[in-house]
Amino acid sequence: MLLSFAVKNFGSIKDRKEISFLKTGLSGFAGNYVKLTKTESVLKSAVIYGPNASGKSNYLKAFRAMEYLVIHSSNYKLDESIEPYEPFLLDNTCAVSPVEMDISFFYESIQYDYSISFSSKRIEREELFCYPAKSKSLLYSRTAEKDMKFGDYYKGVKKAIEKLLLPNQLFLSKASDNNIDVLKSAYLFFRRGLSVFPLMEDHMESSMAMLYAKRLAEGSSSKFARRFNALICSLDTGISSVTAKERDWQDGALSDLPEEVKTKIKEQYKYEIRTLHPVFENGVKVDERAFEIRSESTGTQSLFAIGGILLDALDKGRVLVVDEFEKNLHPEITKYFIRMFHNPDINQKNAQLIFATHDVSQLSNDHFRRDQVWFTSKDEFGSTEIRRCSDIPGLRLGTPIDKWYASGRIGSTPQIDDRNFIIEMQNGSESEN
Repeated sequence: MLLSFAVKNFGSIKDRKEISFLKTGLSGFAGNYVKLTKTESVLKSAVIYGPNASGKSNYLKAFRAMEYLVIHSSNYKLDESIEPYEPFLLDNTCAVSPVEMDISFFYESIQYDYSISFSSKRIEREELFCYPAKSKSLLYSRTAEKDMKFGDYYKGVKKAIEKLLLPNQLFLSKASDNNIDVLKSAYLFFRRGLSVFPLMEDHMESSMAMLYAKRLAEGSSSKFARRFNALICSLDTGISSVTAKERDWQDGALSDLPEEVKTKIKEQYKYEIRTLHPVFENGVKVDERAFEIRSESTGTQSLFAIGGILLDALDKGRVLVVDEFEKNLHPEITKYFIRMFHNPDINQKNAQLIFATHDVSQLSNDHFRRDQVWFTSKDEFGSTEIRRCSDIPGLRLGTPIDKWYASGRIGSTPQIDDRNFIIEMQNGSESEN
């Protein structure tokens, strides 16, 4: 489970900004959090609101950057650039300073604190702590151009891995290649416990749909297939069932393409999803008719991608990070998806959801606790600010947050100054030479 995540000098985020999943002293909404210890409870979801270009996506993108480095940096070659290095560029000092990220999480019954700092071609700092006996204990600490330090709880190869470690590689990533048992859980959180989708673009939805088509085709009676069918058919789509089968490529299909390209396309689109709809006669169901998924509405097609992603997160107890997943969805369906994480009968493994949205209807008081809602904005220097709703003065229990936010009383809404635009439009109506 995610406890907190902080970012500094990344994208539009100049100063350190942290979102915490630890429950505050606010009462109510017992289904929205789970007890971690006798004194601490962890929230099951967090939502970020703010105007366009205020930093919502950059914050979520930072999750992807950290996940990518942990999983892939061991493959970096000597002097290869660190791809996720994206410093704040509106300040000359920050533009050449390291990116910093700190994450605290609970995985396989152990709490970890993990911090990294990196520049364009070098890991500047990396530290990993654990809490084996409720007290913070060092596993290892690394600073550029210095010998690593290892704590008493670190067991396994040290100097051999350190000697092989390149300046642009994370030790946690390199250690996973060398099967260091004491670091496995920390590494597997990023590999299995975290799912990051910074932006659900159309091509990504298509790729995810193909992935789920394969799973449906290869396991039509599997737990995933049954739950996927039950979810899609419950959302008033008019669909009675969903199937997938291997695509029948007609003779001559793709004949104008090179053989190598044809093979790649056939493998990528090997399976096709079909939806079954009831057929009626005189008001009585008499048959079912199959449609290819591309015949369905854009919203229904989006359901196939986000529905599968949500089911996977709930089934594995993952932390799901997704940007604007409500795209093309009715607000009631979005609301239902969020409530799946708050429903202990559905979310039996304490999966978590953190997402950004513009859907103000989700801010109603019967949906989120105030410590689950965060607002982004930009200061006069173009840097992202992040505020938790429960920390905003004047917001009391029962305050209609959705109405206050929509009216601009909370801030974090676009401030449109169209004076110059109107002047230009008026000038444009005159004849030009």
